Amino acid sequence: MKHKTTEIVDATIQLFAELDEMVGLISRVLAKFPAETVPQRLKPFLGSPSVVFARPPMNGDSEIVLQLEQHSMMPKIQARIPGEWLMMRQSELTAAVREIYWDNKEHSLRRELTRLGKSIGDHNRQAEHHRVRASEARREYDRLAAGIRRRSARKNRAAEEDSDD
Repeated sequence: MKHKTTEIVDATIQLFAELDEMVGLISRVLAKFPAETVPQRLKPFLGSPSVVFARPPMNGDSEIVLQLEQHSMMPKIQARIPGEWLMMRQSELTAAVREIYWDNKEHSLRRELTRLGKSIGDHNRQAEHHRVRASEARREYDRLAAGIRRRSARKNRAAEEDSDD
């Protein structure tokens, strides 16, 4: 029985070492990107945290819950990783983390482009509205100016006729 317990303890220690190594790799991959652009689900891996606790997948979910501790006075934080990450080689794990980062980045950029597109559309509609109003105001000005010129011309003709008499 003592031998079995030793095997379990050794396996647990080995698992935590592998998890720590995985978390370190994820942290190093994310260190190459600006921290403010890292997706929320990957933020716990910033700053080289170490694994304090791990819970295996439960109730059919495929995610492993890790409790991470920063090497500072910050409280412990939880992070979730897909279970399949445990079976990946370093290059595959690096690619998976980068894919999450760039998928999130692409999604954020698409959202921003959509927002800007709507903003440009709103601006163009407002500009068109102002062009129409300016054109109407110009026509009204021209109509009033023509009326004033006609009245002025009539007055001038009337004044000339009066002076001829």
